[in-house]
Amino acid sequence: MFKSSGISKRAAVTFVTLLILCGLAVYFLVERKYQIEYIKMERVILNQSNKLTAVLTKLFYKTQALSALVIQHNGKVENFEKVASTLVDDPAILNVLVAPGGVVSDVYPRKGNEAVLGLNFFARGAGNQEAVEARDAGQLILGGPFPLVQGGQALVGRLPVYMDDGKGGKLFWGLVSVTLKFPQALNGAELDKLAELGLAYEIWRISPDTNKKQIIARSDYAYNKDAPYLEMPLDILNAHWFFRLSPVKLWYQYPESWLYISLGVLVSFLLAALAQHNHDLRRIRGQLENMAYQDALTGLLNRRGLFEKLAELIKGNGGFCLYYLDLNEFKLFNDTYGHNVGDRVLQVFAEEVQNHMGFRHIFARVGGDEFIIIAQGSEREEKTEKFLDDIRAALRSRAVVDGDDIRISFSVGKAVYPRDGKDVDALIAHADGGMYKEKRART
Repeated sequence: MFKSSGISKRAAVTFVTLLILCGLAVYFLVERKYQIEYIKMERVILNQSNKLTAVLTKLFYKTQALSALVIQHNGKVENFEKVASTLVDDPAILNVLVAPGGVVSDVYPRKGNEAVLGLNFFARGAGNQEAVEARDAGQLILGGPFPLVQGGQALVGRLPVYMDDGKGGKLFWGLVSVTLKFPQALNGAELDKLAELGLAYEIWRISPDTNKKQIIARSDYAYNKDAPYLEMPLDILNAHWFFRLSPVKLWYQYPESWLYISLGVLVSFLLAALAQHNHDLRRIRGQLENMAYQDALTGLLNRRGLFEKLAELIKGNGGFCLYYLDLNEFKLFNDTYGHNVGDRVLQVFAEEVQNHMGFRHIFARVGGDEFIIIAQGSEREEKTEKFLDDIRAALRSRAVVDGDDIRISFSVGKAVYPRDGKDVDALIAHADGGMYKEKRART
């Protein structure tokens, strides 16, 4: 009975609009999630930086004891092994050594470090650039990681030692150094626990030997370069490192992100469905109203619809003409050719009338083969008379059924408001009387 109109424009617009709004909401929720991650990363990176600095500083400041040993004996290295043995108290320490003039003279423990003896820190070689910087800056410098001559990699802390030259100045004596196993030296900073916080890390520097980025340490698990990150400089004993933290997961890997998206799509769908339901209700209501006021066969107004329109016109006190049309010999059509042809006669008549209508009008079928035309406007009578002549001519030349000589004609009566009646019944009665008068004149 009721035809489906498909998805309405309002429902589609509602769905798309809400989907966009939900997408924006998801975006802001994800951004809020990342803001919380940034706050967490700021706290973690500061804590880890302090811990890493404390671990390395504690180990490298053992160079102070070696420096004191040299200064105490006026540049002579005495009791080195005894003092050094007390300094090597951490498994991360590979060796301690002294290098008068920059050339290694003693190392502890000696076993496994023999290759270091006689090494000139000011000659060209991996890690020696930091030795030059320590001498020139007069400060403890952290160097590395770099490969060792005895194998493996290490971090080193090199402290320049200066002696009194007897003239109130300082005279460079050489270097003392603590060498740490790498990456074991970083164990005390507990970087591996960052994984429990859902964070990946990377520590890097610009290598003074190659002037390129050198990765010092990084997460064992995949480091996602597309993830948002927080990076801070990390200065340890005059060495310039960079500490970078990033969430292990991207936004689409968080369960709550998919929860937000699912809820957004669901809300969009439900509200769009509600909009579609309201549209369908309005459409069905309109169809029901049309059924109540529309003739099912011809699509014209029916009697009920016509009478409501007439009541409105009369209430508005506007002048109009009412024409009452009745088809001639319609019963004969039905009896001779059947009701299907009779229905077709009614439809053809309605089509021709509407095709020739050139003025403001109301056209209705009030029953059987009876029709009413309400003509409005200042020239309604003149235009309607010509219009009726045109309709009669068109109907004489049009066959209702191919091969059958069925021609339609009609009789008409007219009533003018308010001259011929001031209410609906009076107007129809007057026009009906005129129509029958014309029909009788035809016989």
